[in-house]
Amino acid sequence: MLYKPTKGKRSIIVDLSPLIDVVFLLLIFLMVSTRFIDDHGLDLALPGSESRREAETEHLTVFVDKEGKIYVGEEQFAPRELEAAINKRIDDYDDKMVVLKVDKSVSHGKVVFVMDAAKSAGASGLTFATMAPSTENRQ
Repeated sequence: MLYKPTKGKRSIIVDLSPLIDVVFLLLIFLMVSTRFIDDHGLDLALPGSESRREAETEHLTVFVDKEGKIYVGEEQFAPRELEAAINKRIDDYDDKMVVLKVDKSVSHGKVVFVMDAAKSAGASGLTFATMAPSTENRQ
């Protein structure tokens, strides 16, 4: 603060330019250091078994059994035909959500392959179906 004497009156002048400079520098720092992530990954909602709930609308369902056979609806498809099969059927559903029902013994690579095929076929999102836990498995 500056003290500027005048005739019989004392006035105080507050200089705000250093404050404005500091706020401007903080703004620049935050703008430069902020990362804007554009994640092109899969939109997954993995429901826990404890909070299992029924779907409110009907979705396209893709099954993978313990032998690794892939079914869209009730029809079996070879892996190379999967994307075309999902693409053909996904337009019949309003929200284009795909539900994956995968046996627990299926390899991670097979699950990722099915997820990738569903997203490439135009699925708006993916979710995994789970079973309610049995009382003997809650130990």
